[in-house]
Amino acid sequence: MNNCYLSAFALMEPRETFYLYHPSWLNVWESHLYNLAIKATQAQGWLFKRFGCDSQLYAREMIRKPDYLPYLEAVEQAADQALMQLATKERMRLLKSRTALIYVDAWGESGLFENITSALHVTMLDSLPKSLLKKFAVKGFTCKVRGEQHALMQAISMTQDYLNWDLFDFVVICAAYRAIPLLAFSTAQSVNNASREIHMNISVERVGCFIFSQRASPFQVACGSYMPLPANAPTLERLYGDTAQIAVAGLHPQLPVLQPTAEIISLSEKYGDSGCVSPALSWVYLARHAASGGEMRTVMPDASGSYHYFDTRYQP
Repeated sequence: MNNCYLSAFALMEPRETFYLYHPSWLNVWESHLYNLAIKATQAQGWLFKRFGCDSQLYAREMIRKPDYLPYLEAVEQAADQALMQLATKERMRLLKSRTALIYVDAWGESGLFENITSALHVTMLDSLPKSLLKKFAVKGFTCKVRGEQHALMQAISMTQDYLNWDLFDFVVICAAYRAIPLLAFSTAQSVNNASREIHMNISVERVGCFIFSQRASPFQVACGSYMPLPANAPTLERLYGDTAQIAVAGLHPQLPVLQPTAEIISLSEKYGDSGCVSPALSWVYLARHAASGGEMRTVMPDASGSYHYFDTRYQP
């Protein structure tokens, strides 16, 4: 399996507190989807942590329509933090090399769900912030991946191919998840969990910047192929492999059981669900818990039971 290296990364989330969502007759369709999602995930409620919430406003409306500017600013700040993690010589090399930018957004065009008065901000939300191109001196390839829950997984797969084919020296992925209640409920209603120990769904807005290259770093990443629903023992053995740890992202944390010896970690239950950005939380977990190094397979199931996955070898 081909691989690449995660040279630097940064994740940001709001400093605001969690707020409990309350369905209301003023938003009938949203409340209906909420009830369907709660039933599908067998949870007792839904907590949201969003950028731009104003504690002086009515809490129930504040969760639905927070200010979007702190969200856009967080994207810029995450990019700055990731860039500054590189050594000075490596940072200058990136700015002068063949660099590609992939922008990841779970929802695609989400400007309709924001209180926007600026056409420039609509473009930044619905396509990609042009300031990122200048920040990373990108003159060649750029694209936006709209793959909902699997967007980041698809972007990593593209990144691995571009680097192994020697098309680029660096590939930068900027990923953003806006926890819009209506869209979060719409996605979660297709989840089918037989049983869960957790009693609350938690949605956390997060943005991240991930810089990949072929130059050795503590994080070596190898992206696997998309796997259909594991219906037999050989397919399940391929899913589990011989890794010691498996991190599962998304609100569908259960995997088919084949007497696995691996430790299974639910990222969304541990850190809160962040849609397409959730798989990146496995790198946070490795950096915090694998002091002497470790290996982890990160799996993102979909509603049909199929999977995307990537393997990470961490050696600090």
